[in-house]
Amino acid sequence: MTVGPVLTGLELVEAVESHCLRAWPAEVLATTADGWALRATPGLEGRGRSNHALTPAQPLSLDAYVRGLAEAEAFASEHGITCGVQVSPLSSHALLLSELATRGWVVQQPVVVMTGDTAAISAAGAHPTDLGLVATDAPTPEWVATWAHCDPRPDAGAHVATVFPKMAGIARFNHTPGRAVGISVELDGIVGLYCIAVAPELRRRGLGKLLVRGMLAQHAGSLTYLQVFSANTAGIALYESLGFHEEYRYCHAVLPRADSHGSAGGAAAATGGGC
Repeated sequence: MTVGPVLTGLELVEAVESHCLRAWPAEVLATTADGWALRATPGLEGRGRSNHALTPAQPLSLDAYVRGLAEAEAFASEHGITCGVQVSPLSSHALLLSELATRGWVVQQPVVVMTGDTAAISAAGAHPTDLGLVATDAPTPEWVATWAHCDPRPDAGAHVATVFPKMAGIARFNHTPGRAVGISVELDGIVGLYCIAVAPELRRRGLGKLLVRGMLAQHAGSLTYLQVFSANTAGIALYESLGFHEEYRYCHAVLPRADSHGSAGGAAAATGGGC
């Protein structure tokens, strides 16, 4: 049995964010002297998780924030991506949020990071044998097709070409054909859940709960986390009913492009929760 770390507060935030950096790999990763993680996957332009500067899980001075933003902008320019910052956790970076607002950055809706006890969530409720959950270590064409049906999006092909190959061997690509889909990654006793989606015509029938329980039944790590937009009250309620609770929040902020004529320059796609 794999036992995850017993952490609280900013140590837990740091552990989850560190897990996410490894579980959702970027093509380019650098670290600044102040502890910012700079990530770029140019083929997924606009995706917050794949293209951002991640703040360290501790408050910084204004000088350190200004320095970090300058390094983030230079990194983004070097790699041809929109400059974005994942402000995480929100509770520690009020000074940075104020600075971003002063500079005219576009601050997007918060993302709620929820955690739960893997074994307790997996054990709760039934696991019907007809769920038909298939788990592979790489995205098969059937997995991709199910994902496209459950969560239609224009960048599915870009994910298949960039991030997903880097996840092969560490991730489990789970799906029940044509009905539900999700990704789970276990590292060092922590499990991260991504891309959870149910076919539109089958929602509100309990399939999401069965999917999450079936995914977690494959893992021994004691702590599981997932991410959901704060406006998705139905999703939050679903995960709370499974035994998850809110741990902290973060948001993405995007520097508008000089040629965007006042628009966010890709901000709509630079989202955080889910996938």
